Amino acid sequence: MEEYLVAQAVDRVGSQEWGDGHALAEEAVHRIWDRLHMGKWNDVDPKWRQLFATACDLLAQCQLHEKDTPRWRQIKAAIHTLDTGLLMAGPYGRQLHATMDALVDELAALPECDAGDAHAASPRPRKRTCVRLDQIPPPLPDTTNPLCTRLKRIHAPAMHTFLDEYMRGNKPVIITGGLDHWPALGKTDNGQRCWADLDYLGRVAGARTVPVEIGSSYLEDNWSQTLMTLREFIDEHIVLGQASAAPGYLAQHALFEQIPQLRRDIVVPDYCALSLRDDDDDDEMADVVLNAWFGPAHTVSPLHFDPKHNLLCQVVGSKYIRLYEAAYSARMYPVDGLLSNTSQVVVDDVDEAAFPAFMTAPYWECVLAPGEMLYIPPQCWHYIKSLQVSFSVSCWWD
Repeated sequence: MEEYLVAQAVDRVGSQEWGDGHALAEEAVHRIWDRLHMGKWNDVDPKWRQLFATACDLLAQCQLHEKDTPRWRQIKAAIHTLDTGLLMAGPYGRQLHATMDALVDELAALPECDAGDAHAASPRPRKRTCVRLDQIPPPLPDTTNPLCTRLKRIHAPAMHTFLDEYMRGNKPVIITGGLDHWPALGKTDNGQRCWADLDYLGRVAGARTVPVEIGSSYLEDNWSQTLMTLREFIDEHIVLGQASAAPGYLAQHALFEQIPQLRRDIVVPDYCALSLRDDDDDDEMADVVLNAWFGPAHTVSPLHFDPKHNLLCQVVGSKYIRLYEAAYSARMYPVDGLLSNTSQVVVDDVDEAAFPAFMTAPYWECVLAPGEMLYIPPQCWHYIKSLQVSFSVSCWWD
């Protein structure tokens, strides 16, 4: 049925029967959406993701020809549909990028009076809304805990030093001076692409739909996920911050695959080309997984570990981070089942009676500041809490 609906929609769109095409494509999108949410995501046949991208493309074309609808509203509806296709289809939806880029440019070029509501992109210069006021990271509190060690900082180490001492040594470290060339940090291009400038993010990606986690932690009962535009997320969760009903976090999202304009503001660190594997892969950098982490102060990533090497690059704001060696995994009290890489321990409020061994595990801690990157070895447990409005980029590789 889904293939039939898409085929019929292709015919209607080809003959410019926009009304019938809209109905067919919309029904196909709804039906394939249900298929994509049946069972485990990894088990979904890729053909459904490809078909979903095609259905979204067709629906967007019809939305752009909606009768008696302002152009800005047509464009925004189509952008939302294409983003849904990109989010669900992943690499199978790359054909949507060209249409998306053209629509984003057209929306930005519309006169402000034609752009519709307050969330529309506007080409007119406005006073910048920067989160620079809290860019100076707070210091670590003094501690007399003998189990605690302050994490070491090194300035732009040589590749062989990083490989031998930290990757092979399985030791976390903070690297300074390695991100100064990133436009996202505002130190190049006269700061025109600085991510601390919320207006810049709004102009480039404000109309784009992104997944947002709602709640203090994915381990809590009140945790949920929703879709909203980046502009809505900024207004409701970054500008309002603690005044919002529940914290929102754009967490572990492939934002740079979805929005290539932001991908151009960062550069994969050269260290990600290093590997401990014996096989000789000449295209290591192509395998680096980039994710965005954007949220207000006090957003938390619970204590957990990841299976890959990680360079956590801090762009805006600062984060408190605590790390435990993999050797102490038994003292981390892992959750049973699918979340076995996550600890049951709430680091901010440890139940010492329930988790006594956790209190005996030595750890490192640090405050990661803008322009710094933290190397986290595979299997190294880490807890992260934003101290300010924060935007980070994680680089995972084998």
